[in-house]
Amino acid sequence: MSLTYQQEQLLHAATGRAAILDLTARHNRAYSDGDRERWIATFRHAGASYTRDGDRFTDLRAAFDGGDGQRLVTVDHEIRIDGVNATQRCVVVLFAAMYGDTTLRATGTYRDTLIYERGGWYFTSRVLEWDSVPSRHPLVM
Repeated sequence: MSLTYQQEQLLHAATGRAAILDLTARHNRAYSDGDRERWIATFRHAGASYTRDGDRFTDLRAAFDGGDGQRLVTVDHEIRIDGVNATQRCVVVLFAAMYGDTTLRATGTYRDTLIYERGGWYFTSRVLEWDSVPSRHPLVM
């Protein structure tokens, strides 16, 4: 049985969305685990960038600040796919374990551009804008 054009497009959109959500989850887990290499592997191999509150990094190794008791969670994903290119916007929630307690450290938004290459989706750029300036000090949010 063959699919109609509409069915085929819907199937591609649904599988693309699922793959992008999976990529984002792997990115979050690598950040939370402090695994820089796995975090970098969620980006395309050449030409990727990461921007955090206006500071743009093309050296992803220098951009990584994960681990250290932090837990990154993303919710409210808005994904648009156009062929091999996609955009995503989502809400970021950052928790931190300090002195035995887990507290909300910051919230913000990601604006992402992605590309489908080598059989999978990868970030070409991630732009993170914090709603409040994150701090590792336990009394400041």
